[in-house]
Amino acid sequence: MLQLILILIPMLASLVLVALIDDKTIRSGYIAVAGALASLIFSLYYFSVLGGGTAVAVYSWFYIGSFNFQVSTLSSYVSVFATIIVSFISLMVIIFSLFYMKKEPQKRYYAEMSLFVFSMLGLVISDSLLLLYVFWELVGISSFLLIGFYYEREKAAAAANKALIMTRIGDMALFAAIVILFVNYGTLSLTFILSNLQLLSSGMLLLVASLVTIAAISKSAQFPFYPWLPDAMEGPTTVSALLHSATMVAAGAYILILLSPLLSSAGMGTVISVIAIITAFIGAFLALHVVDMKRILAYSTIESLSFMFLAIGSLNAGGALYYLITHAIFKSLLFLITGALMVFFGTQDIRKLGTKGLQNSWLFLPFLAGILSLAGFPPFMGFFAHLTLSHAFGVYGQALFVVLSFLTSLFAFRLLFTVFRSGALPSKKMYYTLSSALPIFLLAAITLFGGISLFYMYGLINASYSLDVSTLIDLIASFVGVLSAFWLFGSVNRNYWVSRLSSFADSLSSFSYNVILQLIGASVVYLGRSFADFDDALTSFYESVAKYSLILSFKSRRIEDGDVQTYISVMLIGLIIVLAVAVVFL
Repeated sequence: MLQLILILIPMLASLVLVALIDDKTIRSGYIAVAGALASLIFSLYYFSVLGGGTAVAVYSWFYIGSFNFQVSTLSSYVSVFATIIVSFISLMVIIFSLFYMKKEPQKRYYAEMSLFVFSMLGLVISDSLLLLYVFWELVGISSFLLIGFYYEREKAAAAANKALIMTRIGDMALFAAIVILFVNYGTLSLTFILSNLQLLSSGMLLLVASLVTIAAISKSAQFPFYPWLPDAMEGPTTVSALLHSATMVAAGAYILILLSPLLSSAGMGTVISVIAIITAFIGAFLALHVVDMKRILAYSTIESLSFMFLAIGSLNAGGALYYLITHAIFKSLLFLITGALMVFFGTQDIRKLGTKGLQNSWLFLPFLAGILSLAGFPPFMGFFAHLTLSHAFGVYGQALFVVLSFLTSLFAFRLLFTVFRSGALPSKKMYYTLSSALPIFLLAAITLFGGISLFYMYGLINASYSLDVSTLIDLIASFVGVLSAFWLFGSVNRNYWVSRLSSFADSLSSFSYNVILQLIGASVVYLGRSFADFDDALTSFYESVAKYSLILSFKSRRIEDGDVQTYISVMLIGLIIVLAVAVVFL
């Protein structure tokens, strides 16, 4: 019952905002804060009284004939801990929204944010595939509404449509996988299905795993579905903070973690790893190219999600889950700081921000903590997350991860050295309020000190780790990335090498899906015309058959005229023919 209460509170807050609150009042923000805070409190309490083991609560929903469609919720350390993370990040973002969104439509924004929180909380506790799919769709709808919050702007409306359409491919794939599992098992219970995978044939297992993978990579913006995520930055920055940390994009990685036994049994690890590697390099190089601060963080999220997918492909679900948790903390921190800079200076161009003298501002140290965590430096959370990720990598995986660590550090410190450039004089004094400073400093403190939690999580999420030579090499690569970023983007700008990097990234960013979509569209049109031509030919054939059948019937009915003499004449002619044949051939 506690599970239902903690997920229904944000839904109740959303309904209250829509039904009762005036759009011009600030009370809507406090109602959304109260809903997220109540969910966090209930999550913490439920986690404290949960104890060991796993419990499944089953509820009847509706009947079709004699079949009872049931929904079930899962109570385990992982699912309840996930509700804590979602509730906490949501609370921090909504508190910051009191500062960031005070001039925007209040009721609609906070109602949609509360719906977003409700959707993700429901997703992480679902044990029934039916319930999981309902919340999966609600996450998509909530994202669509929030990405297109400024719907009067053409780019925002187009970005919302793009996100909805591109993730819809994955939605259909997940629905097909659920239908196949239901037909084969006769139940939608995830616990039962994962406990009886041996009942599914190898071919059907591979099909279901492939469909689930398509659903995950579309939701988590992996290759080839990644273009929707950078465009989603057209929404408010607070939406981006929530979207990139504990909700929308994390849903794809979470469902693969949840279904990791299925993926392992189907042998999908290599496919997922290859997709992750391609996506990681694309995200890293494009983050080196763009000058929009929000888009840099968006490409960083694409790369970070690919790290989770790489761990899942290496059968390291615990490492993927721990990285998902730490990424939610430091990425939401970086987005909130970006939002504060946008409020103060009205721009997200890192070149313009670099002239504002931000190196002495109160945002510098929290931003540095987020960047150091993103690059994987100790003692920040990102370092411990890297330990869990690389734990299960083979030799080639370790080598690739070292290269990616270098690139991550390079684009992360390019952002730091460009925005917080030394030498510029402060252009204005940046004030802070409780609603802006509290989330940023609290997230920064967790980013700095929260990594130690890894040593207490082995029994919770099975996040193994190892400190060995590969860890040292990874750190060296990250440090080389810092030096390279300072040399390229620090006080002395190396224009030649920067232009070479930019031109290489241009070749990636110029990759357009329009060409592919046009080819697909042309192929579909050609196929449709071929079917139409075949249909026309078939129709003409049937019309000819009908026409000549009618003519034949007119000709033949003259024989059936009721004249006895005609019948006798025809009978005699037929008898003569039979006798003639008998004489000749017999």
